[in-house]
Amino acid sequence: MSGPPGPAAADGPAERLTVALPDGAELAVLHWPGPAGAPLVVLWPALGVPARFYRRFAGALAGHGLGVAAVDLRGQGDSRPRPDSSARYGYHELATVDYPAVFDALRGRAPGSPVFLLGHSIGGQLGLMYAAGNPAGLSGILLVASGTPHFRSYPGLTALIPLLGTGAMAGVARLRGYWPGDLLGFAGRQSRVLVADWARMARTGRFRPAGADTDYERGIADLRLPVLAVSVGDDRLAPPGAVDALCALMPRAEVSRRHHAEPLGHTGWATRPGPVAGEIGRWIDTTLAGKPRPGPEGGGDAVS
Repeated sequence: MSGPPGPAAADGPAERLTVALPDGAELAVLHWPGPAGAPLVVLWPALGVPARFYRRFAGALAGHGLGVAAVDLRGQGDSRPRPDSSARYGYHELATVDYPAVFDALRGRAPGSPVFLLGHSIGGQLGLMYAAGNPAGLSGILLVASGTPHFRSYPGLTALIPLLGTGAMAGVARLRGYWPGDLLGFAGRQSRVLVADWARMARTGRFRPAGADTDYERGIADLRLPVLAVSVGDDRLAPPGAVDALCALMPRAEVSRRHHAEPLGHTGWATRPGPVAGEIGRWIDTTLAGKPRPGPEGGGDAVS
């Protein structure tokens, strides 16, 4: 089991890795190595959120004896190049090119370690697509504040947020050639294909990204991995219903569902990491060893 390693592991500096992609793009990764053989948690962020934002959360996970890596999505944070009108990548390319390249690089640095995929928001949606094609390479999936953007899974008038919001973003991206979120203050600068894929899912609820001939929905439905899905209070972008709807796409998976009612919001859980990091640490111990490690309670309520 993973035990607390002491302050040094939680406070140690991150390795800065660069993962080269076939088209010349480079992904930036922050890696906090764990003890030899310790589980490795690979964190994939929300749109527009850089890997460095998760430093405090990574430290909390490291305090549970885990290795941690946080990835800058293509074009975000320290990854290069920035998207412009020539960018043509979307959900499919990230799930089939970017995710495999990063996992391959990290497995080389943590040989023999069980590997867990942690997806925040769109990072979890893409993570399920990756896992559908690579289930044997993962010991489990962690979804934090990650739900489907399908508008029908949102309560009341809040359904207009994903429906109209992503549609407007896709329209701007078509006109400009990319989504200028760095100027507009939301979701970062993004490929128009990626934003269009997001908007399509918000309208239809379907995993049908541009350029893909893969049946992602069937692959996700066939997943038999253990999954921990965590929602938090005051999260308008991934409310509990949207998280539940994403989990429902995995009827064969071993899904553990938790909700933290504390109003942490869509990103606040990463800056106040105790409850969610504690939940993850205990769940990983239970998943790998069949019994929980004694420790402070994280405040989660099991709902399934």
